[in-house]
Amino acid sequence: MRTTINPKYEYLQEQIEHIPELFEKRGEVIYEARNVLRRAFIGDVEVVVKSFMRPHIINRVAYSFFRKSKAVRSYIYSTEIINHGFCSPEPVAVIEQYHLGLLTNSYYICRYDDGETVRSLMSGTVAGNEEKLKAFARYTVDLHRAGILHLDYSPGNILIHSSEEGYSFSLVDVNRMCLVSQVDCETVAENLRRLCNSREVLNYIVGEYASILGWDVKKMQERATWYSDRFFADFTFRRAVKKIHGRHIPSIILYFKTFRRLRKLLGESSPLSRWLYKKEKQMYHTYFSQYDYRHVFSPEYAD
Repeated sequence: MRTTINPKYEYLQEQIEHIPELFEKRGEVIYEARNVLRRAFIGDVEVVVKSFMRPHIINRVAYSFFRKSKAVRSYIYSTEIINHGFCSPEPVAVIEQYHLGLLTNSYYICRYDDGETVRSLMSGTVAGNEEKLKAFARYTVDLHRAGILHLDYSPGNILIHSSEEGYSFSLVDVNRMCLVSQVDCETVAENLRRLCNSREVLNYIVGEYASILGWDVKKMQERATWYSDRFFADFTFRRAVKKIHGRHIPSIILYFKTFRRLRKLLGESSPLSRWLYKKEKQMYHTYFSQYDYRHVFSPEYAD
C-alpha cells in the first residue's frame, strides 16, 4: 500500500491507513455509481472518501508504471487549484493498493465541502438567477485566465456558496484537468459543452464571458451551442444504451443516425424523405425522447 498524506494531517496517519479495511462500514454514502463517495469523520476532521472503481488491466498497468492514478491526480490538481487562489476541497490523503505490482484500489480523501452543486442553476431559467450566472461567468473567466481547464466542467463538479459578499464556487472531481498557458474561443466553447441543459442559461453565461473579454458574443454563443448540442446528442444515445436492456439498441441508434443523414441529403419534399422522417420520429419517441435532456432532437419530432 502506498500512502500520501498532506503534512497538515499527518497526525491522522494511523486512522487514514485503516480507511480501506473500514470503508464499507464508515460514514454515509453520498454518491454511488462507478465510484463511491462516503462522508465521514477521521478523528476531528470531516472528510469525503472517494473509492475509485478498480481499473481494467490496461489501466492497471498504465497507472502502475506510466501515469499517475486518478486518486493521485485528484490530490495534485486540488492542490494546484488552491495554490492558484481558487477553491477546491482541501486534500487530506491518497491511498493506493497494489497486487503483484499492479494498482488495484485507490482512495482520495479530502475535506468535506457543504456547497450545493449548480445542477438546478444550469438546467433552470435566467430570470431570477442573473447575479448567480454573472458571478459564475466571471469565475469561469478567472479560472481560464489562470490557466485552469477542468476537462469535466459539468454541473455536478461545481459547488456554489453564497455569503454577504456574493457568490463563490468550488471545483470537485478534478482528476481530469490540465494547466494551459492561454485559451481561445474554440477551447472555451468546447470546455463548456457539458455545462447546461438549458440553452437559455448557456447563452447567457457565454454572452457574459465573451463580453468580459471583448470577444464576439454571437460567434461565441454559436460555437458553444454547437459543441453542447453534439455532446448532449451523444449523451442521449449513451444513456439509451445504458438504460434500455437489449442488444438491438446500438442497431436502432445506427438506423436513426443513418436515416437522419439520408433525409437531409435528399431534402424534405421527396416521398422517401417523408418515410424516413416517420421512421425517425417513431424511433425517437420509442427509445430516445426520455434521455434527450437538452432537447436536441425534440423540436424536430414534436407531435
